[in-house]
Amino acid sequence: MVFAFLGLPSFVLADTAVSGAISSDTTWSSSGGVYVIDSSFSVATGTTLTIEPGTIIKAKTTYYGGPSIYGELVVLGTSELPIYFTSISDDSVGGDTNGDGPSVGVSGGWQGLFFKQGSTGIFDYANISYAGYGGYAYSNLNYVGIENDGGTLDIQHSNVRDNSRILFDWAIGYYPVGTGIYNKSGILSISDSVIDNNGSGIFSEFGDVTISNSIIKNNSIRGFGVVGGESITLLNNNFSGNKRTGNINITVKFIHNGNISNDINDRGFGVSGEIVEDTILNSNDLPLLIGGVSIPFGKTLTIEPGTIMKIGDGNGGGYIVVYGNLIAKGTGDLKIYFTSKKDDSVGGDTNGDGSDTIPGPKNWNAIFLESGSKADFDNVVVRYSGYNYNGEYLLGVATAIYQRGAEFLVLNSLFEQNFTTSIFQDAGTTTINHSELTNQNMGIWSRNGSITISQSSLHGNTGCAIYNQGSDIDPARVVSAQNNWWGDSSGPRDVSGSNPLGTGDCISGNILYDPFLTEDPLIEASPITTPDPVIIIPGIMGSAYKNDELVIDPILHTYDDLLATLVANGYKDGVDLFTFPYEWRDSNILSAAFLRNKINEVQTICNCDKVDLVAHSMGGLVARQYIQSNNYGDDVDQVIFLGTPHKGSVVDYIKWEAGQFVPEVFDSLMGLFFQAEALRNGYPNVFNYIHNRPIVSVQELLPTFDYLKDKDTGIVRTYPNNYPTNTFLQDLNTNIPDLLNTGLDVTNIVGNIGDDTVEKIRLIPSTHSGLWEHGEPDGFYVILGDNGLENGLGDGTVTIYGATLDNSITNENSSASHRRIPTVEENKIFNILTGKTSTTSIDNGFNISPKILMLQLLSPIDFVITAPDGNKIGKNFANGEEYNQILNAFYSGYETDEEYITILNPLDGEYKVEIQGTDNGGEYGVLTSFVSDEFATTTKTIGITEPNQITNLEVVVNNANPGGIALEKEVTLDVLINDINGAYNLNWIKDIKTRDFLIKQAKLIVKFENKKNGKYEKKVDKIIIKLLQKELDLLLKKSKISQEAYNIIKDDLNWLINNN
Repeated sequence: MVFAFLGLPSFVLADTAVSGAISSDTTWSSSGGVYVIDSSFSVATGTTLTIEPGTIIKAKTTYYGGPSIYGELVVLGTSELPIYFTSISDDSVGGDTNGDGPSVGVSGGWQGLFFKQGSTGIFDYANISYAGYGGYAYSNLNYVGIENDGGTLDIQHSNVRDNSRILFDWAIGYYPVGTGIYNKSGILSISDSVIDNNGSGIFSEFGDVTISNSIIKNNSIRGFGVVGGESITLLNNNFSGNKRTGNINITVKFIHNGNISNDINDRGFGVSGEIVEDTILNSNDLPLLIGGVSIPFGKTLTIEPGTIMKIGDGNGGGYIVVYGNLIAKGTGDLKIYFTSKKDDSVGGDTNGDGSDTIPGPKNWNAIFLESGSKADFDNVVVRYSGYNYNGEYLLGVATAIYQRGAEFLVLNSLFEQNFTTSIFQDAGTTTINHSELTNQNMGIWSRNGSITISQSSLHGNTGCAIYNQGSDIDPARVVSAQNNWWGDSSGPRDVSGSNPLGTGDCISGNILYDPFLTEDPLIEASPITTPDPVIIIPGIMGSAYKNDELVIDPILHTYDDLLATLVANGYKDGVDLFTFPYEWRDSNILSAAFLRNKINEVQTICNCDKVDLVAHSMGGLVARQYIQSNNYGDDVDQVIFLGTPHKGSVVDYIKWEAGQFVPEVFDSLMGLFFQAEALRNGYPNVFNYIHNRPIVSVQELLPTFDYLKDKDTGIVRTYPNNYPTNTFLQDLNTNIPDLLNTGLDVTNIVGNIGDDTVEKIRLIPSTHSGLWEHGEPDGFYVILGDNGLENGLGDGTVTIYGATLDNSITNENSSASHRRIPTVEENKIFNILTGKTSTTSIDNGFNISPKILMLQLLSPIDFVITAPDGNKIGKNFANGEEYNQILNAFYSGYETDEEYITILNPLDGEYKVEIQGTDNGGEYGVLTSFVSDEFATTTKTIGITEPNQITNLEVVVNNANPGGIALEKEVTLDVLINDINGAYNLNWIKDIKTRDFLIKQAKLIVKFENKKNGKYEKKVDKIIIKLLQKELDLLLKKSKISQEAYNIIKDDLNWLINNN
């Protein structure tokens, strides 16, 4: 994100003073000079104030309150001519407006802008500065640059800076207050903007807040703060120089990805409070800084793999209290950390002090597992805890985990460098397996309850590895600690005397430790395992016919990088790596039956019982249909879903209801295929083709949740009432237990590129007869606007909700778009399949802003294309073989009725196209298309050919300006005469006399002149051409020729005129 506010040119214009309410629609522009507003200024309800580029608004404080917006404020600047809201004392723009001589703007110079309930604010290239004087009530939150109290604000490419105030209190002295943007309630969206040098950059009390691609810097209190509301979304922001990055109440839904921080302190997201519903936390980008978090009874806090939680302030504070459920399940590669803010080894230098401080025991308080709670730890690291700030239980008893009556399961985890002990148990049940407790005074201190630990490593504990204090009270209390490593092959040092020769860690009390391990189980070499063979299942449009045999996506190459990465890391194509291309136009039920046959084929090749499936997009529904069907043969070990629309895809509605497509490469490409297929097979339009072929898969992708909203009421309909229904998905999702109870491992990877996926469709009654049975998207056929398609979070094709399988299966988040998921997540996929880390990954960027040149044939011809660099693709007319010289291009082959060529990311320049008549010749057609995310165009070229006739055409590609792309036929005398003969053979020329007349005239057009050098040169007689064109007009009028014959011959003649 790069933008700059440039200085405005200086003109002498009269200033405009504005006071009180604007009650009719008004426009301000730079021609009005500097607009001076005071505290009474407002925009009334139902009124729009539009401010044009280059306008300067200066404000002065005259009374309580402040400039208030009850209606709509539209601020539309440009990068060259931004709009300024600033203080009357700011002479840097607009000159010395108040006539007090040279002065500069200072923070707190005016009250800011106050948006009221139901108001709207749109800011683009605006500069809001030097506010923060204080408005309503003069609370610390009312010192603002902008306040939103129930409105809708959209701020883009703007700078909100220097909005704060310094106050004085006898108890604490001078202190800063003020907020750049204060969201008291309502909807706030900020993108591509700079928020700097305020008190708090952004602060939200209630509502929905989205901040993306912005710079938040040098704010003296914090970058952002959220104490309540529905949600906060932070995507790809840069926090720098703030006192701290920001804090959020855990009750607020928090979505974040791609953010970075180089703040003064607390370089992460502060999280505190008591959850009010089941909550998921992750640290996809920055660590979570835990203050105090409480999990009430009946509620679950889930920590996602790879999450880094730095607890407290590094001086003992910070805790998690669990009355409900705490689920922290990492992986071998993505461990979960509960650690100190001073711990720079994970998550970076969070406290911003370099190496000045180092972590150690007592840096944070503890995790409290209360009676009746449940905690599951897997691949978790707990360290630097044990600050016993309240003298818990006994003097000197400090621990990382207070076990007060929970069901506590620990697997594959590490507890180290905690003060006194890692686990202090007073009640409950603790089970520990394959974990490590090291480098503290005691690993476990047990006073009551039940503890079982096995296959674990307890070593380096200076006191005792396990202290069973409970046996001092009741000798029958036993800790089960068999089959563990105690730091030495001789076993633990038992102070009771039963193992006096043991030199490992000490144990004390009644502890069952025999048999013990003589080697550390955590450093044993992993057994060599051979992974199951894997089958890659593509999504819709992910297969194509090559000479009537299906191959996996040869057009967009969606799976090439994933397949190449698997091969580079040890898989072998045709041995343990397979693809399953299928006829995606058919029902997924039929495709699932063919998948069963493919699995049986693979089992025969590998002589194995089970396979793994990696299924992208709709391919996941094919996999589910097979696994959940009565035909399932218990032959799948694990399945990985990539962006699968388990609940459907909202954008599919427009295909099913009207045969329409959104302007994006994938959708546009699908539309082109459907258009050509409809023409070839005699369907009047794409809608009719989808419903009457039918393309069943389109119906089977319709959502099964609420997504249609009536414009007139704003109410979202309840599925399935007045919806196109999808019984296939309804049945599949009703029977999800058939998938989850099979015992196979399920991974569900879900893409999230931000607020860029169709989530709701706003409908009006249909304005197109026969289409939009359930409603037409509002403004769908209008160029500007949202076309009735309202966006939410997802991968650009499937929303997060639509891609969520089941609450019991945790989504694995990806920052990739729908068609990039297979490439971006290829390393994770390899790790899930094999348990190993990939050493090589391949990313050719196939689906990053792709452009496609496509030519489709509609008639009896074959063709070959020569690129500007001389490489060819298509049929070799001389020997019947095929050229395949153009990188990333695809030729369907000529042994098919649907012949076409696609070229991914074509070169600029002239592509030569040669076509050859086949069968009995006749009329031919060629569709030429250019498709990108921003643009799609198709032209149709028609002509007539004879058997084996070669016709030369050309198309010029200009990737920067593809609007005029079209296929142009090169006309010679032979071509013209062949077109006349062909038109006669097709009965377009009504009698032989007319045909012969046209041929005779055509032969007069081209003459050969003898030049002085003795050579002959071809010359076209344009006068004869023009006379012949007039004859054509007469012949058409007399019905001697058809419109088709007229068009073809007229086009030939025009080409001869324009190219000779």
